[in-house]
Amino acid sequence: MVALVALAGCKEKKNANGDAKSVIARVKQEKNAARAPVLGTRVLEGEAQDLRASPDGTVVTVLLEAQKPNIQGVPPPMRLGQLWAVSTKGGPAQKLGNGVTNMPGGWMISPDSRWILFSAGWDPRKQEGELYAQDTLKLDGERQRIAPAVTYFVPSDDGSMLAYVQDGVLHAGKLPAGPFPQLAGDVSTAEFSADGRYLYFRRKFAAAGGLYQVDLKAARPEPVRILDQVTEYTVLRTGKYVVVNARATPADATLELHVFDVATLKGRKLSDDAQRYRISRDGEFIAWRTNGGPDDGVLYLAKTAGGEPRELGKKVNDFDFSADGKRFVFRDNYRELALGGRDASREDTKLVERVGDLMLVQMPDAAPVLLARQSPNFLFAPTGSTLAYTARIDRPEVTRRLYLLPEGAEKGIALKDWLYEYQFASTGDALYFRSECLREGRACDLNSISTTPGPDEKPKKHVESTFSFRLAADGKRALVAIAHLTDLTYDIAIRNFETGEQKIIDQYVQWPAILLATGGVAYLVDEKNRPGVYVANSL
Repeated sequence: MVALVALAGCKEKKNANGDAKSVIARVKQEKNAARAPVLGTRVLEGEAQDLRASPDGTVVTVLLEAQKPNIQGVPPPMRLGQLWAVSTKGGPAQKLGNGVTNMPGGWMISPDSRWILFSAGWDPRKQEGELYAQDTLKLDGERQRIAPAVTYFVPSDDGSMLAYVQDGVLHAGKLPAGPFPQLAGDVSTAEFSADGRYLYFRRKFAAAGGLYQVDLKAARPEPVRILDQVTEYTVLRTGKYVVVNARATPADATLELHVFDVATLKGRKLSDDAQRYRISRDGEFIAWRTNGGPDDGVLYLAKTAGGEPRELGKKVNDFDFSADGKRFVFRDNYRELALGGRDASREDTKLVERVGDLMLVQMPDAAPVLLARQSPNFLFAPTGSTLAYTARIDRPEVTRRLYLLPEGAEKGIALKDWLYEYQFASTGDALYFRSECLREGRACDLNSISTTPGPDEKPKKHVESTFSFRLAADGKRALVAIAHLTDLTYDIAIRNFETGEQKIIDQYVQWPAILLATGGVAYLVDEKNRPGVYVANSL
């Protein structure tokens, strides 16, 4: 999984071309420059927004002619429009439904990329719509109507099953046609276990907010109560446990933390006060923070299966496990500082950043070790235990410094000051970041370094003037956005890190664009003479 962390307060690099005359000259040059050939093909014409792609990259979906509902009190981002789908391999676009919202409950593509699930005729007042399923292998085929007045739906991990809530009643069955028998009433949300055997659901708070388990492989599936007054729950993908936050009584402000064995539903209470929790990916360890304040509390770490928890920090905000479970980090002594530091102007002191002392624990039982004071953020690689993090340095001037802590290392390697964002490749073998920025972060150098760097290895600069980027799954290419001076559109290009080759795909397009799993790129254009959805393949 690719993660992204944005940083505030990027310092502009000094440049002799930063004067007003130079800016005017660059604006004129941009307006008068010849347009590059368009590599993308328009697959759907019209004013489009909320472009989404299937996990396998073979289908894209989008809302056309979407408008904000003329209803007081709806969220500002809410839109209702026509839902369209089109294959990235070619073929005509297909209209799936009207009145589909871009908000949660509008539409999604199943994890196996087989089904587009959507609610047509969405009613913002009732938060419900008519649920349909469309086979992505037969976009021109008839859509499967499932049920009206649906408020919630979720597919199983393998895409074969569907659960939905209609008028408060939970149904579940096989996609696309069911049958979908009734399982329980007064339901708000539901979730499948990773293997699809169990379905967990939470009842509305008016019905005690209970969490229940249903064994879908039983001859007659019946809900089994786990706990009442549940506010949050996590079904571990390992299939061993369910972790639950719940109130002891409806009037309680604090939340208890419980863990239940999936097979027996026998549980144990870990804490009487757990405001936030995290679980290691293998499910072996769990950490939680008490409600010491709105942003921090006492941090505890324990084995999920049992054992005495140990206290790690007193004033902790955020914390996380590495992907392999070998490292655990947290930010203690959490506080707010003026963005500009001690020497900030009065106006700058109104802007703050939240920092903490970044602490490292080598799992399972090493003592916490200080990595950096005044750390604004951190990020683990999606594989292994490599860590990237930043530290605020106040003297001689305020800066944010990026560090890399490779696997097995005890001390971080300082990489760069004044950066805007950083991101690991999904393979975990490289860290990419933008630095040396101009125009308030809209034009930065894109750099990378191996997560196993040599003794004297320095970051390598790949591209200048980047606004943002999306990495390919193999980490060998990136989709790069270059911001214009005169408007909020972008030129997008594909960059091959191995050969150094860079191709402009299109200009004056919307961002973000999507780097498809197939290797192509999907993007939106809203220029008056060519609006629509475009796909570029064979890049």
